Amino acid sequence: MNSQEPEKIAVIGSGTMGAGIAQVCLLAGYRVTLQDLKDELVQNAASQIAHFLRRMAEKGQLSSPTAETAISRLSVTTDLAEAAQEAGWVIEAVFENMEVKRDLFQRLNKFCPPETNFASNTSGLSISEIGAAGGRPRQTVGLHFFNPVPLMKLVEVVRGSDTAPEVEQAAIALGQKLGKTVVVCGDSPNFIVNRINRPVNLEAQQLLQDGLSSLTIDRALVQGAGFKMGPLMTSDLSGVHIGLTVTENIFKETGDPRFRPVPLVRKLVRAGHLGKKAGKGYYLYPPGAENPVPRQPEIVLPLAETPAKIAIVGENPATEKLKAQLTGGGLPIEEDLNEAGLVLLAPGLDYREFFKHHPAAPGTVYALLDALASVTEAGFVSGQPQNVIGLQNPLPSINDKFYEINLGLETSLETAAKVAALLKRMGCSYAVMPETPAGIVLRVICAMINEAAFALQENLASVSDIDTAMRLGMNYGQGPFQYADQLGLDRVLATLDYLHAETGDPRYRAAVILRQMVRAGKLGQVSGRGFYSYQVS
Repeated sequence: MNSQEPEKIAVIGSGTMGAGIAQVCLLAGYRVTLQDLKDELVQNAASQIAHFLRRMAEKGQLSSPTAETAISRLSVTTDLAEAAQEAGWVIEAVFENMEVKRDLFQRLNKFCPPETNFASNTSGLSISEIGAAGGRPRQTVGLHFFNPVPLMKLVEVVRGSDTAPEVEQAAIALGQKLGKTVVVCGDSPNFIVNRINRPVNLEAQQLLQDGLSSLTIDRALVQGAGFKMGPLMTSDLSGVHIGLTVTENIFKETGDPRFRPVPLVRKLVRAGHLGKKAGKGYYLYPPGAENPVPRQPEIVLPLAETPAKIAIVGENPATEKLKAQLTGGGLPIEEDLNEAGLVLLAPGLDYREFFKHHPAAPGTVYALLDALASVTEAGFVSGQPQNVIGLQNPLPSINDKFYEINLGLETSLETAAKVAALLKRMGCSYAVMPETPAGIVLRVICAMINEAAFALQENLASVSDIDTAMRLGMNYGQGPFQYADQLGLDRVLATLDYLHAETGDPRYRAAVILRQMVRAGKLGQVSGRGFYSYQVS
């Protein structure tokens, strides 16, 4: 068992990940032997590594002597025994197949010195099983890098059920020496990032299957949740089939309906619609087109004028924010409901009671600000369904100028156009969609928070490591627990319960820890206590 810093690292597998791992090890000062089955593969990888390092020198990111010295520390071979000689660590980056990995580590165990530690770059297979198969369970960890390895700052250190504490600490030190931010987790299918990101992908896929445009879904999450790229566009780049395999693996491992694959995705994969490289995926990529085309077109609204007089019914932080935005846009608040062309109904307002006492006026638009209310039912109750619409700002802490416009079953496009004209006047962006329980952003983010809460109550990883992993591994605006504390855990729980009641789908079953924290008054920033602690003025 080697808890000291190694001089030599063997990297097994010279594909994109293996070459990237070798490159960062070279830059950190290690001697590296890169091994693969064919000489052509390792020679191409070595040329690629040398090219990237010299380009870094040309760009001034490191000196030319530093680049050349790093290149000189690289050797390549097709002989596994040669690669294993004198290696302090062996990092495996071969095909994501358990049988392949089991066989490889069994052979490595025969060739490596007794003190050599084993690391697998698997993105979700069992480290405990790999350690047992390789005969060194105490010396085996997961060392999961993210692609592209030289650019992505995150590495997940995964401890197997028998991993020795000193080997775990040595893996952490190695990751840090390579310039990575290290998070630590237990051995669970898909680890942190690929597990907690599953609901993001599954919800986006389900929304697409339900008829929403892929462009609408992605734009809502980029503008409304702070994602760098929408999940459907991301999946098209990495491969629709890759995402499906990850989902099927964790569903097979757990049997949990939270991970049940969406039927549409299987249809796309069977049809060969695998993403951008195939020319078809969640988007279409016509030859010569500048931008991808969504499979389902977005809802196009006609031109309309902003309603001249706007009234707000009910008091709530959401209505206070809207009042400020309206008056800032030169739109005074109308006190007389009979004079208003647009009436905004606050979250939590009982629209049945409202329309009972204030019959809907023909031509007046009524907008529900509550994401957990049915626009279609409110339209029916009003007697003017064509004039009732949903309007929600899902994550004001991320973007208080992004809104989702939800159309009920009979909401007219003219009504939606009037609301869109108002948002433009206020300098706000928006996404238009058919009525969607909880909308896009709230639904996706709460599903991600719920999975993170399940992971936390299973002791997979700490709150801070889970948030760090999701920020750095997926480039999301916040970690799931940061989103939760900003939203309010009571709102997260209410959203999950609403989705469960509306759809009957067990994947919205809330984690016990969420319900317990709400009952304990740990609501997030608003109460000063949530997943983190805050100063409350």
